[in-house]
Amino acid sequence: MKISDPQFVDAMMAADSCYWATRNEIKLMGGTIFATGDCGYLVDIMRDKARFMAVMKGAQARITTAFMLRAIHALRYNKYPQGSIYYFPKKEAVENFSKTRFGPLIADNPCIRKHLKNTNSVNIKRVGNAFLRLLGASSTTDIQGKKDSTAVRSEPADEAVLDEYDLFNEAIADMIPDRLLNSTLKLMVWLGTPTIPDFGIHKKFVESDQKFWMIKCLACNEYTCITDEFPNSISYQKKTTHESYKPYFCCVKCKKEIRVADGEFVAKFPSRYNPKHPTEGISGYHVSHFITPNCELSLVMNRHEETMLDGSKMGTFYNSMLGFPYIALEDRLRQQDVFNCCGDDQMKTSSTQGTAMAADIMKTNRVIIAEKKKNGGSKIIYMARVSGFDALYDLVERFNVRSACICLRPYEESFRKFQARCGGRKDQYGNANRVVVYGVQYPPGPRQTNLLRTDDESGIYTLARTEALDGSQTWIRSGKLEIPRRCEEVNIFAEECCNTAKTLETNEKTGDRVYRYRPVGSGEDHYRHCVNYLELALKNLRDYDIGLKDQLVTADNESSYDVLGWGL
Repeated sequence: MKISDPQFVDAMMAADSCYWATRNEIKLMGGTIFATGDCGYLVDIMRDKARFMAVMKGAQARITTAFMLRAIHALRYNKYPQGSIYYFPKKEAVENFSKTRFGPLIADNPCIRKHLKNTNSVNIKRVGNAFLRLLGASSTTDIQGKKDSTAVRSEPADEAVLDEYDLFNEAIADMIPDRLLNSTLKLMVWLGTPTIPDFGIHKKFVESDQKFWMIKCLACNEYTCITDEFPNSISYQKKTTHESYKPYFCCVKCKKEIRVADGEFVAKFPSRYNPKHPTEGISGYHVSHFITPNCELSLVMNRHEETMLDGSKMGTFYNSMLGFPYIALEDRLRQQDVFNCCGDDQMKTSSTQGTAMAADIMKTNRVIIAEKKKNGGSKIIYMARVSGFDALYDLVERFNVRSACICLRPYEESFRKFQARCGGRKDQYGNANRVVVYGVQYPPGPRQTNLLRTDDESGIYTLARTEALDGSQTWIRSGKLEIPRRCEEVNIFAEECCNTAKTLETNEKTGDRVYRYRPVGSGEDHYRHCVNYLELALKNLRDYDIGLKDQLVTADNESSYDVLGWGL
Protein backbone atom coordinates (compact mmCIF):
# COMPACT_ATOMS: atom_id res chain seq x y z
CA MET A 1 0.00 0.00 0.00
CA LYS A 2 1.38 3.42 -1.04
CA ILE A 3 1.62 6.38 1.30
CA SER A 4 -0.69 8.32 -1.02
CA ASP A 5 -3.31 5.57 -1.00
CA PRO A 6 -6.59 6.98 0.45
CA GLN A 7 -7.06 3.98 2.72
CA PHE A 8 -3.57 4.46 4.16
CA VAL A 9 -4.18 8.18 4.65
CA ASP A 10 -7.50 7.53 6.41
CA ALA A 11 -5.90 4.92 8.66
CA MET A 12 -3.05 7.28 9.56
CA MET A 13 -5.45 10.13 10.31
CA ALA A 14 -7.52 7.88 12.55
CA ALA A 15 -4.44 6.66 14.42
CA ASP A 16 -2.50 9.91 14.84
CA SER A 17 -3.93 13.27 15.92
CA CYS A 18 -0.80 15.11 14.72
CA TYR A 19 -1.06 13.58 11.25
CA TRP A 20 -4.78 14.36 11.18
CA ALA A 21 -4.23 18.02 12.13
CA THR A 22 -1.36 18.44 9.67
CA ARG A 23 -3.11 16.68 6.79
CA ASN A 24 -6.23 18.81 7.25
CA GLU A 25 -4.16 22.00 7.59
CA ILE A 26 -5.97 23.00 10.77
CA LYS A 27 -6.15 26.79 11.05
CA LEU A 28 -5.18 28.19 14.43
CA MET A 29 -5.62 31.59 16.04
CA GLY A 30 -3.92 34.35 14.06
CA GLY A 31 -4.31 32.57 10.75
CA THR A 32 -1.40 30.18 11.27
CA ILE A 33 -1.61 26.59 10.06
CA PHE A 34 -0.91 23.68 12.39
CA ALA A 35 2.44 22.17 11.49
CA THR A 36 4.78 19.96 13.48
CA GLY A 37 7.87 21.34 11.75
CA ASP A 38 8.14 24.41 13.99
CA CYS A 39 6.38 22.77 16.95
CA GLY A 40 8.23 19.47 17.18
CA TYR A 41 7.70 19.38 20.92
CA LEU A 42 3.94 19.02 20.40
CA VAL A 43 4.29 15.70 18.58
CA ASP A 44 5.42 13.68 21.59
CA ILE A 45 2.84 15.34 23.82
CA MET A 46 -0.13 14.77 21.50
CA ARG A 47 0.89 11.16 20.83
CA ASP A 48 1.47 10.26 24.47
CA LYS A 49 -0.74 7.35 25.59
CA ALA A 50 -0.19 7.85 29.33
CA ARG A 51 -3.21 7.67 31.61
CA PHE A 52 -1.79 10.55 33.68
CA MET A 53 0.00 13.53 32.11
CA ALA A 54 1.40 16.75 33.57
CA VAL A 55 2.61 19.57 31.33
CA MET A 56 4.38 22.48 33.03
CA LYS A 57 4.68 25.28 30.50
CA GLY A 58 5.71 28.83 29.84
CA ALA A 59 3.63 31.47 28.08
CA GLN A 60 2.09 30.95 24.63
CA ALA A 61 3.30 27.36 24.25
CA ARG A 62 0.21 26.20 22.26
CA ILE A 63 -0.37 23.40 24.75
CA THR A 64 -4.06 24.24 25.25
CA THR A 65 -4.60 24.12 21.49
CA ALA A 66 -2.75 20.81 21.25
CA PHE A 67 -4.95 19.10 23.83
CA MET A 68 -8.11 20.60 22.35
CA LEU A 69 -7.18 19.16 18.94
CA ARG A 70 -6.27 15.84 20.53
CA ALA A 71 -9.69 15.65 22.20
CA ILE A 72 -11.58 16.61 19.02
CA HIS A 73 -9.63 13.96 17.07
CA ALA A 74 -10.38 11.29 19.68
CA LEU A 75 -14.10 12.12 19.61
CA ARG A 76 -14.17 12.25 15.82
CA TYR A 77 -12.85 8.69 15.66
CA ASN A 78 -14.92 7.39 18.61
CA LYS A 79 -11.95 6.81 20.93
CA TYR A 80 -13.69 8.52 23.86
CA PRO A 81 -17.23 7.05 23.95
CA GLN A 82 -18.08 8.96 27.16
CA GLY A 83 -16.56 12.18 25.90
CA SER A 84 -13.96 14.63 27.16
CA ILE A 85 -14.25 17.42 29.72
CA TYR A 86 -11.94 20.42 29.53
CA TYR A 87 -11.91 22.24 32.86
CA PHE A 88 -10.93 25.85 33.50
CA PRO A 89 -10.56 27.38 36.99
CA LYS A 90 -13.45 29.83 36.52
CA LYS A 91 -16.63 30.04 34.49
CA GLU A 92 -15.45 33.38 33.08
CA ALA A 93 -12.39 31.67 31.58
CA VAL A 94 -14.68 29.19 29.80
CA GLU A 95 -16.71 31.99 28.26
CA ASN A 96 -13.60 33.83 27.11
CA PHE A 97 -12.04 30.68 25.63
CA SER A 98 -15.27 29.75 23.84
CA LYS A 99 -15.53 33.15 22.18
CA THR A 100 -11.89 33.81 21.31
CA ARG A 101 -10.38 30.35 20.73
CA PHE A 102 -12.89 27.50 20.54
CA GLY A 103 -15.50 29.23 18.38
CA PRO A 104 -13.01 30.43 15.75
CA LEU A 105 -11.32 26.99 15.71
CA ILE A 106 -14.64 25.44 14.68
CA ALA A 107 -15.62 28.20 12.26
CA ASP A 108 -12.27 28.21 10.42
CA ASN A 109 -11.97 24.43 9.97
CA PRO A 110 -14.61 22.60 7.90
CA CYS A 111 -12.99 19.24 8.78
CA ILE A 112 -14.02 19.86 12.41
CA ARG A 113 -17.28 21.68 11.76
CA LYS A 114 -18.79 18.92 9.61
CA HIS A 115 -18.56 16.44 12.50
CA LEU A 116 -20.24 18.73 15.03
CA LYS A 117 -23.91 18.43 15.89
CA ASN A 118 -25.87 21.38 17.24
CA THR A 119 -26.35 21.43 21.03
CA ASN A 120 -27.47 25.07 21.39
CA SER A 121 -24.52 25.67 23.68
CA VAL A 122 -21.20 27.38 23.09
CA ASN A 123 -19.60 25.34 25.87
CA ILE A 124 -20.83 21.85 24.94
CA LYS A 125 -20.25 20.35 21.50
CA ARG A 126 -21.25 16.96 20.23
CA VAL A 127 -18.48 15.51 18.09
CA GLY A 128 -19.58 12.26 16.49
CA ASN A 129 -21.37 10.27 19.17
CA ALA A 130 -19.85 11.90 22.27
CA PHE A 131 -19.53 15.33 23.87
CA LEU A 132 -16.70 17.78 24.37
CA ARG A 133 -17.52 19.95 27.36
CA LEU A 134 -15.82 23.16 28.46
CA LEU A 135 -16.59 23.71 32.14
CA GLY A 136 -15.58 26.07 34.92
CA ALA A 137 -14.51 24.34 38.13
CA SER A 138 -15.29 27.12 40.59
CA SER A 139 -17.21 26.13 43.72
CA THR A 140 -20.96 26.67 43.71
CA THR A 141 -21.82 25.46 47.22
CA ASP A 142 -20.24 25.07 50.63
CA ILE A 143 -21.21 21.85 52.45
CA GLN A 144 -19.98 21.45 56.03
CA GLY A 145 -17.08 23.79 55.31
CA LYS A 146 -16.06 21.93 52.14
CA LYS A 147 -16.19 23.44 48.67
CA ASP A 148 -18.41 21.72 46.12
CA SER A 149 -19.38 22.28 42.51
CA THR A 150 -22.06 20.82 40.27
CA ALA A 151 -19.66 21.20 37.33
CA VAL A 152 -17.44 18.43 38.66
CA ARG A 153 -20.24 16.14 39.85
CA SER A 154 -22.78 15.80 37.08
CA GLU A 155 -21.07 14.45 33.96
CA PRO A 156 -19.06 11.26 33.18
CA ALA A 157 -16.11 11.28 30.78
CA ASP A 158 -13.15 9.29 29.47
CA GLU A 159 -10.75 12.22 29.73
CA ALA A 160 -10.49 15.24 32.03
CA VAL A 161 -8.10 18.10 31.28
CA LEU A 162 -7.39 20.70 33.98
CA ASP A 163 -5.99 23.85 32.38
CA GLU A 164 -4.08 26.41 34.50
CA TYR A 165 -4.05 23.96 37.38
CA ASP A 166 -2.46 26.40 39.86
CA LEU A 167 -5.65 28.48 39.84
CA PHE A 168 -7.97 25.60 40.78
CA ASN A 169 -9.52 25.21 44.20
CA GLU A 170 -7.75 22.12 45.52
CA ALA A 171 -10.88 20.57 47.00
CA ILE A 172 -12.73 20.95 43.69
CA ALA A 173 -9.81 19.57 41.68
CA ASP A 174 -9.69 16.49 43.90
CA MET A 175 -13.30 15.69 42.94
CA ILE A 176 -12.68 15.65 39.18
CA PRO A 177 -11.17 12.12 38.89
CA ASP A 178 -14.53 10.76 40.09
CA ARG A 179 -15.98 11.75 36.70
CA LEU A 180 -13.81 9.02 35.15
CA LEU A 181 -14.72 6.08 37.40
CA ASN A 182 -17.01 4.48 34.80
CA SER A 183 -14.41 4.79 32.03
CA THR A 184 -11.98 2.13 30.86
CA LEU A 185 -9.51 4.88 29.88
CA LYS A 186 -9.59 7.25 32.89
CA LEU A 187 -7.29 9.84 31.29
CA MET A 188 -6.21 12.74 33.53
CA VAL A 189 -4.22 15.71 32.23
CA TRP A 190 -2.88 18.61 34.29
CA LEU A 191 -1.65 21.71 32.41
CA GLY A 192 -0.48 25.12 33.45
CA THR A 193 2.08 27.82 33.94
CA PRO A 194 3.66 27.31 37.37
CA THR A 195 3.49 29.90 40.13
CA ILE A 196 5.32 28.81 43.30
CA PRO A 197 7.38 25.68 44.08
CA ASP A 198 5.73 22.47 45.36
CA PHE A 199 2.29 23.69 44.39
CA GLY A 200 -0.19 22.99 41.62
CA ILE A 201 1.33 21.98 38.30
CA HIS A 202 4.88 22.01 39.68
CA LYS A 203 3.89 19.54 42.39
CA LYS A 204 2.40 17.21 39.74
CA PHE A 205 5.42 17.62 37.46
CA VAL A 206 7.82 16.77 40.28
CA GLU A 207 5.94 13.48 40.76
CA SER A 208 6.38 12.62 37.06
CA ASP A 209 9.32 11.37 34.99
CA GLN A 210 10.13 15.06 34.22
CA LYS A 211 10.89 15.22 30.49
CA PHE A 212 12.92 18.27 29.41
CA TRP A 213 13.75 19.43 25.87
CA MET A 214 17.39 18.46 25.37
CA ILE A 215 19.24 19.82 22.32
CA LYS A 216 22.15 17.93 20.82
CA CYS A 217 25.16 20.01 19.77
CA LEU A 218 26.18 18.99 16.25
CA ALA A 219 29.75 20.15 16.96
CA CYS A 220 30.58 18.21 20.15
CA ASN A 221 27.56 15.84 20.53
CA GLU A 222 26.80 17.11 24.04
CA TYR A 223 23.21 17.77 25.12
CA THR A 224 22.00 21.07 26.57
CA CYS A 225 18.71 21.95 28.27
CA ILE A 226 18.56 25.64 27.36
CA THR A 227 16.07 26.36 30.15
CA ASP A 228 17.81 24.47 32.93
CA GLU A 229 21.16 25.99 31.96
CA PHE A 230 19.86 29.54 31.50
CA PRO A 231 21.56 32.05 31.28
CA ASN A 232 24.70 30.00 30.53
CA SER A 233 22.91 28.61 27.46
CA ILE A 234 22.88 32.08 25.88
CA SER A 235 25.79 33.67 23.98
CA TYR A 236 26.08 36.76 21.80
CA GLN A 237 27.48 37.35 18.34
CA LYS A 238 27.34 39.83 15.47
CA LYS A 239 27.67 38.80 11.86
CA THR A 240 29.05 42.12 10.60
CA THR A 241 30.88 45.01 12.20
CA HIS A 242 27.85 47.25 11.64
CA GLU A 243 25.42 45.00 13.51
CA SER A 244 24.80 44.96 17.23
CA TYR A 245 25.42 41.79 19.22
CA LYS A 246 22.50 39.38 19.10
CA PRO A 247 21.79 36.48 21.47
CA TYR A 248 21.65 32.85 20.41
CA PHE A 249 21.26 29.48 22.09
CA CYS A 250 24.61 27.82 22.66
CA CYS A 251 26.03 24.52 23.81
CA VAL A 252 27.12 24.91 27.44
CA LYS A 253 30.25 22.87 26.71
CA CYS A 254 31.70 24.25 23.44
CA LYS A 255 29.59 27.45 23.10
CA LYS A 256 28.70 26.66 19.47
CA GLU A 257 25.23 27.61 18.29
CA ILE A 258 22.50 25.00 18.73
CA ARG A 259 19.00 24.83 17.23
CA VAL A 260 15.76 24.12 19.06
CA ALA A 261 14.68 21.89 16.17
CA ASP A 262 17.55 19.49 16.99
CA GLY A 263 16.08 18.76 20.42
CA GLU A 264 14.08 15.92 21.91
CA PHE A 265 12.33 15.19 25.17
CA VAL A 266 14.50 13.27 27.64
CA ALA A 267 13.19 12.02 30.98
CA LYS A 268 15.12 13.06 34.06
CA PHE A 269 13.60 10.18 36.06
CA PRO A 270 12.71 7.47 33.49
CA SER A 271 11.92 4.91 36.18
CA ARG A 272 8.82 6.88 37.21
CA TYR A 273 6.99 6.28 33.93
CA ASN A 274 7.38 3.51 31.37
CA PRO A 275 5.52 3.96 28.03
CA LYS A 276 5.09 0.17 27.92
CA HIS A 277 2.90 0.49 31.02
CA PRO A 278 0.88 3.66 30.27
CA THR A 279 -1.52 3.24 33.20
CA GLU A 280 1.27 3.50 35.77
CA GLY A 281 3.01 6.72 36.82
CA ILE A 282 2.78 10.27 35.46
CA SER A 283 4.25 11.28 32.11
CA GLY A 284 5.54 14.82 32.59
CA TYR A 285 6.67 17.46 30.09
CA HIS A 286 8.37 20.80 30.60
CA VAL A 287 7.76 23.32 27.81
CA SER A 288 9.44 26.71 28.16
CA HIS A 289 8.77 29.72 25.95
CA PHE A 290 12.27 29.17 24.52
CA ILE A 291 11.22 26.18 22.41
CA THR A 292 8.06 27.77 20.97
CA PRO A 293 8.13 28.88 17.31
CA ASN A 294 7.58 32.60 17.98
CA CYS A 295 10.24 33.04 20.66
CA GLU A 296 12.27 36.22 20.02
CA LEU A 297 15.39 35.74 22.08
CA SER A 298 16.34 39.42 21.95
CA LEU A 299 13.07 40.41 23.62
CA VAL A 300 13.46 37.65 26.20
CA MET A 301 16.95 38.82 27.13
CA ASN A 302 15.76 42.43 27.38
CA ARG A 303 13.14 41.28 29.87
CA HIS A 304 15.80 39.33 31.74
CA GLU A 305 17.93 42.47 32.07
CA GLU A 306 14.90 44.37 33.41
CA THR A 307 14.30 41.56 35.87
CA MET A 308 17.86 41.75 37.16
CA LEU A 309 17.33 45.45 37.87
CA ASP A 310 13.86 45.00 39.38
CA GLY A 311 13.60 41.86 41.50
CA SER A 312 9.81 42.18 41.74
CA LYS A 313 9.60 41.00 38.12
CA MET A 314 11.61 37.84 38.74
CA GLY A 315 8.58 35.65 39.42
CA THR A 316 6.83 36.61 36.18
CA PHE A 317 9.99 35.96 34.15
CA TYR A 318 10.55 32.54 35.71
CA ASN A 319 6.89 31.54 35.30
CA SER A 320 6.19 32.84 31.79
CA MET A 321 9.55 32.60 30.04
CA LEU A 322 11.30 29.67 31.72
CA GLY A 323 8.19 27.76 32.73
CA PHE A 324 9.60 27.34 36.24
CA PRO A 325 8.06 28.15 39.64
CA TYR A 326 9.56 30.95 41.71
CA ILE A 327 9.27 32.32 45.20
CA ALA A 328 11.34 34.99 46.88
CA LEU A 329 13.55 33.88 49.76
CA GLU A 330 11.59 35.95 52.25
CA ASP A 331 8.25 34.37 51.30
CA ARG A 332 8.97 30.78 52.33
CA LEU A 333 11.06 29.05 54.95
CA ARG A 334 13.70 26.58 53.80
CA GLN A 335 14.27 23.42 55.81
CA GLN A 336 17.85 24.52 56.42
CA ASP A 337 16.47 27.60 58.21
CA VAL A 338 14.79 25.23 60.65
CA PHE A 339 17.79 22.91 61.03
CA ASN A 340 19.93 25.95 61.86
CA CYS A 341 17.88 26.15 65.08
CA CYS A 342 18.97 22.67 66.21
CA GLY A 343 20.95 22.51 69.43
CA ASP A 344 23.02 19.66 70.87
CA ASP A 345 20.40 18.31 73.28
CA GLN A 346 18.02 15.44 72.71
CA MET A 347 14.34 15.84 73.51
CA LYS A 348 13.52 15.79 77.20
CA THR A 349 11.11 13.26 78.67
CA SER A 350 9.91 15.52 81.48
CA SER A 351 10.56 18.89 83.12
CA THR A 352 10.46 20.40 86.61
CA GLN A 353 10.69 23.93 85.26
CA GLY A 354 7.45 25.57 84.21
CA THR A 355 6.91 25.12 80.47
CA ALA A 356 4.63 26.29 77.68
CA MET A 357 2.65 24.03 75.34
CA ALA A 358 1.23 24.61 71.87
CA ALA A 359 -0.89 22.13 69.92
CA ASP A 360 -2.61 21.96 66.56
CA ILE A 361 -5.64 19.71 66.89
CA MET A 362 -6.71 17.09 64.36
CA LYS A 363 -7.06 13.31 64.33
CA THR A 364 -3.33 13.15 65.07
CA ASN A 365 -2.40 16.24 67.07
CA ARG A 366 0.89 18.09 66.75
CA VAL A 367 2.25 19.30 70.08
CA ILE A 368 5.39 21.20 71.07
CA ILE A 369 6.60 22.08 74.57
CA ALA A 370 9.13 24.80 75.28
CA GLU A 371 11.04 26.52 78.05
CA LYS A 372 12.13 30.11 78.35
CA LYS A 373 15.88 30.69 78.41
CA LYS A 374 17.47 33.25 80.69
CA ASN A 375 19.12 34.97 77.70
CA GLY A 376 15.69 35.92 76.36
CA GLY A 377 15.41 33.11 73.86
CA SER A 378 13.23 30.02 73.88
CA LYS A 379 13.97 26.30 73.67
CA ILE A 380 11.65 23.60 72.40
CA ILE A 381 12.31 20.56 74.56
CA TYR A 382 9.70 18.19 73.17
CA MET A 383 7.65 17.68 70.01
CA ALA A 384 5.38 14.81 69.06
CA ARG A 385 2.29 13.61 67.21
CA VAL A 386 -0.31 12.31 69.66
CA SER A 387 -4.00 11.40 69.58
CA GLY A 388 -6.70 12.89 71.77
CA PHE A 389 -6.84 15.40 74.61
CA ASP A 390 -6.03 12.78 77.25
CA ALA A 391 -2.57 12.45 75.71
CA LEU A 392 -2.17 16.23 75.89
CA TYR A 393 -3.10 16.22 79.57
CA ASP A 394 -0.54 13.49 80.27
CA LEU A 395 2.09 15.78 78.73
CA VAL A 396 0.85 18.67 80.90
CA GLU A 397 1.59 16.51 83.95
CA ARG A 398 4.96 15.19 82.75
CA PHE A 399 6.38 18.52 81.62
CA ASN A 400 4.92 20.78 84.33
CA VAL A 401 3.10 22.84 81.72
CA ARG A 402 1.98 26.19 83.16
CA SER A 403 0.64 27.80 79.97
CA ALA A 404 -0.94 26.29 76.87
CA CYS A 405 -2.35 27.60 73.60
CA ILE A 406 -4.39 25.01 71.73
CA CYS A 407 -6.16 25.14 68.38
CA LEU A 408 -9.80 25.82 69.24
CA ARG A 409 -11.36 23.83 66.41
CA PRO A 410 -12.49 21.44 64.99
CA TYR A 411 -13.10 19.79 68.39
CA GLU A 412 -14.20 22.78 70.46
CA GLU A 413 -16.27 20.74 72.93
CA SER A 414 -13.30 18.49 73.73
CA PHE A 415 -11.08 21.55 74.02
CA ARG A 416 -13.45 23.14 76.57
CA LYS A 417 -13.32 20.00 78.72
CA PHE A 418 -9.51 20.04 78.51
CA GLN A 419 -9.46 23.75 79.39
CA ALA A 420 -11.68 23.18 82.45
CA ARG A 421 -9.63 20.17 83.53
CA CYS A 422 -6.41 22.18 83.40
CA GLY A 423 -8.05 25.12 85.18
CA GLY A 424 -9.05 22.89 88.12
CA ARG A 425 -5.74 21.07 88.33
CA LYS A 426 -4.16 20.52 91.78
CA ASP A 427 -0.67 19.48 92.79
CA GLN A 428 0.20 16.37 94.81
CA TYR A 429 -0.54 18.22 98.08
CA GLY A 430 -4.02 19.28 96.98
CA ASN A 431 -3.07 22.89 96.34
CA ALA A 432 -4.39 24.76 93.31
CA ASN A 433 -1.99 24.25 90.42
CA ARG A 434 -3.99 25.54 87.49
CA VAL A 435 -2.71 25.80 83.95
CA VAL A 436 -3.55 28.87 81.86
CA VAL A 437 -5.12 27.48 78.68
CA TYR A 438 -6.30 29.57 75.75
CA GLY A 439 -7.96 28.38 72.56
CA VAL A 440 -6.52 29.92 69.40
CA GLN A 441 -8.40 30.63 66.21
CA TYR A 442 -7.77 32.51 62.98
CA PRO A 443 -10.47 35.08 62.11
CA PRO A 444 -13.10 33.45 59.88
CA GLY A 445 -14.46 36.64 58.34
CA PRO A 446 -12.95 39.89 57.07
CA ARG A 447 -9.25 40.37 57.54
CA GLN A 448 -8.29 41.31 61.10
CA THR A 449 -6.42 44.63 61.35
CA ASN A 450 -4.39 43.76 64.46
CA LEU A 451 -2.33 40.66 65.05
CA LEU A 452 -4.10 39.59 68.26
CA ARG A 453 -7.56 39.88 69.80
CA THR A 454 -8.08 38.54 73.30
CA ASP A 455 -11.32 37.32 74.88
CA ASP A 456 -10.34 36.58 78.49
CA GLU A 457 -13.85 35.60 79.51
CA SER A 458 -14.02 32.81 76.93
CA GLY A 459 -10.31 32.08 76.99
CA ILE A 460 -9.82 32.64 73.27
CA TYR A 461 -7.11 34.30 71.22
CA THR A 462 -7.99 35.36 67.67
CA LEU A 463 -4.75 35.54 65.72
CA ALA A 464 -4.33 37.20 62.31
CA ARG A 465 -3.12 34.30 60.16
CA THR A 466 -0.84 36.02 57.63
CA GLU A 467 0.86 38.23 60.20
CA ALA A 468 1.29 35.29 62.59
CA LEU A 469 2.98 33.21 59.88
CA ASP A 470 5.20 36.20 59.03
CA GLY A 471 6.15 36.42 62.69
CA SER A 472 6.93 32.74 63.19
CA GLN A 473 9.08 32.77 60.06
CA THR A 474 11.07 35.72 61.40
CA TRP A 475 11.37 34.03 64.79
CA ILE A 476 12.77 30.83 63.33
CA ARG A 477 15.29 32.72 61.21
CA SER A 478 16.34 34.95 64.10
CA GLY A 479 18.29 32.20 65.86
CA LYS A 480 16.45 32.85 69.14
CA LEU A 481 14.43 29.65 69.00
CA GLU A 482 16.34 26.45 69.81
CA ILE A 483 14.99 23.03 68.90
CA PRO A 484 16.29 19.52 69.74
CA ARG A 485 19.08 18.00 67.71
CA ARG A 486 18.07 16.32 64.45
CA CYS A 487 15.99 13.17 64.62
CA GLU A 488 13.03 11.78 62.69
CA GLU A 489 10.49 14.01 64.47
CA VAL A 490 12.62 17.12 63.97
CA ASN A 491 12.79 16.30 60.25
CA ILE A 492 8.98 16.14 60.14
CA PHE A 493 8.80 19.38 62.13
CA ALA A 494 11.10 21.10 59.61
CA GLU A 495 9.11 19.85 56.63
CA GLU A 496 5.78 21.00 58.06
CA CYS A 497 7.20 24.40 59.00
CA CYS A 498 8.12 24.88 55.33
CA ASN A 499 4.89 23.60 53.77
CA THR A 500 3.35 27.04 53.45
CA ALA A 501 4.33 29.99 51.27
CA LYS A 502 3.23 33.61 50.99
CA THR A 503 1.67 34.72 47.72
CA LEU A 504 0.12 37.96 46.49
CA GLU A 505 -3.48 37.32 45.45
CA THR A 506 -5.88 39.61 43.61
CA ASN A 507 -9.61 39.67 44.23
CA GLU A 508 -11.12 39.42 40.73
CA LYS A 509 -14.28 41.29 41.73
CA THR A 510 -12.78 44.19 43.71
CA GLY A 511 -9.23 44.31 42.39
CA ASP A 512 -7.88 44.33 45.95
CA ARG A 513 -4.48 42.69 46.38
CA VAL A 514 -3.62 40.88 49.58
CA TYR A 515 -0.85 38.59 50.80
CA ARG A 516 -1.94 35.13 51.93
CA TYR A 517 -0.15 31.94 52.89
CA ARG A 518 -1.18 28.86 50.95
CA PRO A 519 -0.20 25.21 51.56
CA VAL A 520 2.58 23.80 49.38
CA GLY A 521 4.38 20.48 49.22
CA SER A 522 2.35 17.84 51.05
CA GLY A 523 0.12 20.58 52.45
CA GLU A 524 0.81 19.37 56.00
CA ASP A 525 1.76 22.58 57.83
CA HIS A 526 0.50 21.74 61.33
CA TYR A 527 3.79 22.14 63.20
CA ARG A 528 4.14 25.62 61.70
CA HIS A 529 0.85 26.64 63.29
CA CYS A 530 2.08 25.18 66.58
CA VAL A 531 4.99 27.63 66.40
CA ASN A 532 2.47 30.44 65.86
CA TYR A 533 0.64 29.42 69.04
CA LEU A 534 3.82 28.77 71.03
CA GLU A 535 4.82 32.41 71.25
CA LEU A 536 1.50 33.23 72.88
CA ALA A 537 1.89 30.37 75.36
CA LEU A 538 5.43 31.45 76.25
CA LYS A 539 4.25 34.98 76.95
CA ASN A 540 1.79 33.60 79.50
CA LEU A 541 4.45 31.91 81.63
CA ARG A 542 4.45 33.74 84.99
CA ASP A 543 7.61 34.94 86.69
CA TYR A 544 7.00 32.63 89.68
CA ASP A 545 6.83 29.66 87.26
CA ILE A 546 10.27 30.15 85.78
CA GLY A 547 12.01 32.85 87.74
CA LEU A 548 11.77 35.38 84.91
CA LYS A 549 9.77 38.59 84.77
CA ASP A 550 6.73 38.29 82.55
CA GLN A 551 2.99 38.74 82.65
CA LEU A 552 -0.13 37.29 81.13
CA VAL A 553 -1.05 38.53 77.66
CA THR A 554 -4.48 40.05 78.18
CA ALA A 555 -6.44 42.91 76.68
CA ASP A 556 -10.02 44.07 76.81
CA ASN A 557 -10.42 44.21 73.03
CA GLU A 558 -7.30 44.14 70.87
CA SER A 559 -3.56 43.79 71.31
CA SER A 560 -1.14 45.29 68.84
CA TYR A 561 1.47 43.42 66.86
CA ASP A 562 4.17 44.59 69.28
CA VAL A 563 2.59 42.77 72.24
CA LEU A 564 4.11 39.48 71.13
CA GLY A 565 7.51 40.57 69.89
CA TRP A 566 8.02 37.10 68.39
CA GLY A 567 10.97 36.37 70.64
CA LEU A 568 13.05 39.08 68.96
